[in-house]
Amino acid sequence: MIRRKLTVLLTNGLLVLLVSTSQAASREEALLDALVNNLTHPGQHIRTNALKAIDDLGNPAAIPALIELLRFDRLFRLETAPVLERLVGEKVVEGWPAWVEWLQKHDEIRPNQGFVAWKANLFSNIDPDFEEFLYPDVLHRVRIEEIAWGGVTKDGIPALTNPKHVAPEKATYLTPGELVFGVSINGDHRAYPHRIMNWHEMFNDVVGGKPVTLSY
Repeated sequence: MIRRKLTVLLTNGLLVLLVSTSQAASREEALLDALVNNLTHPGQHIRTNALKAIDDLGNPAAIPALIELLRFDRLFRLETAPVLERLVGEKVVEGWPAWVEWLQKHDEIRPNQGFVAWKANLFSNIDPDFEEFLYPDVLHRVRIEEIAWGGVTKDGIPALTNPKHVAPEKATYLTPGELVFGVSINGDHRAYPHRIMNWHEMFNDVVGGKPVTLSY
């Protein structure tokens, strides 16, 4: 009888402990979201204090946001890199590209809950239209933290749409060994020079009566 009561008491104690732990975890998540948001605050002292608090908190969920800052905040990166190294517990070659490669190898790292909204806001400073692609609960197949800005605004690289074609003998601007993307559909044969596609990165055309898109 005494053993049964003791078991009940221990079980109840464990339940209370679990609830308490869950509440503490929820508070830490909210705190981390607030600190990450402050990393892009216009006030330098607020950003510095947020970074110090993240360092003290030691939660690896802040890692993806800190890696983003290495690229976009050159003045802040000298303070950010040491915090990153303490969070991951190892020395990483200096520079944003090296940290991106590190993150790709560590899919166990999960960003803070508000990371997607924070990243969307960060990218919206480059182009407000980026918020059409990044938002909470957006469907995705790749890790949001691995999505990188391509260096231009939306539609900054114009697609090659319904281009004018010339016969092979008239394409005198091509060298004999020039690389091309070849497409043949229903007896219609087209060649899209690599040199041109390297500039446009995408074409939209109709080949053999079929709409075709190539993303390069």
